[in-house]
Amino acid sequence: ADDSTAAFWNPAGLARLRKSEASFMHANLSDDRDFDFINYAHKLKSKSGKDNGTLALSYMAFGIDDIPETRENPDGTPVLDSNGNVKVFGNFKDKESNLFVSYGRAVNDKLYAGLNLKYLKHKLYSNKADTMGFDLGFLYEVNEKTSLGLSIRDMAESMDWDTGTGTKDDVPLTTTFGVAHRFNDKLLVAADLNKVKDMSCKLFCGAEYQIHENVSLRVGSHDKDLTLGASFKPDTWRFDYSYADETLGDAHRISCSKTF
Repeated sequence: ADDSTAAFWNPAGLARLRKSEASFMHANLSDDRDFDFINYAHKLKSKSGKDNGTLALSYMAFGIDDIPETRENPDGTPVLDSNGNVKVFGNFKDKESNLFVSYGRAVNDKLYAGLNLKYLKHKLYSNKADTMGFDLGFLYEVNEKTSLGLSIRDMAESMDWDTGTGTKDDVPLTTTFGVAHRFNDKLLVAADLNKVKDMSCKLFCGAEYQIHENVSLRVGSHDKDLTLGASFKPDTWRFDYSYADETLGDAHRISCSKTF
């Protein structure tokens, strides 16, 4: 993690930014799901030019539009229209959002640390739930070619619904340990071991190869699902595309970023 999106993956990586950067990502997922991410990471420097870390503001939104609203009769059967079909009374949204502030800085020449302070919100039909939470991240540069990372996300988060019943949804703690190694100026490989609370560990791995000064290709495995990607970087801009063969269907993501 060494660009502005490190705010999501591992906030410690923000400290490795050399310039301020803004990024945007949009994903078209299966079943009419949409996923968007936008952020800005700002390098902090003292009047003397000393690096004081990086501060970032990010917003994520995930949701499904136009969900049909149906209703039940007292006996549990669906309400039907005059033609005998299930009656649709309207449409509603299921939307989750995440607004978070991040800070990352160097602890010493090899160790970096980062923190996210987050506000999560979930709105479903006429009800909503929200919570505050935080993430921690650490990154250690073993040498010029190899680095290790650790992120602990969604700590102490519980979504409180406004239904009047006291319903809560605990956000599961996610711990990720990763390693990255740059074999040369063109080839980078990385692997993550991801553990979500009450779920088995998953392995994510990938490789990036620079085929041209401004063009890179990527291939990987997302818990045994194939992932492919490409990057085009003219001057201060970078454009990325990724494809993932996921369980629920193909996922396509496009993103762009710009340094300042």
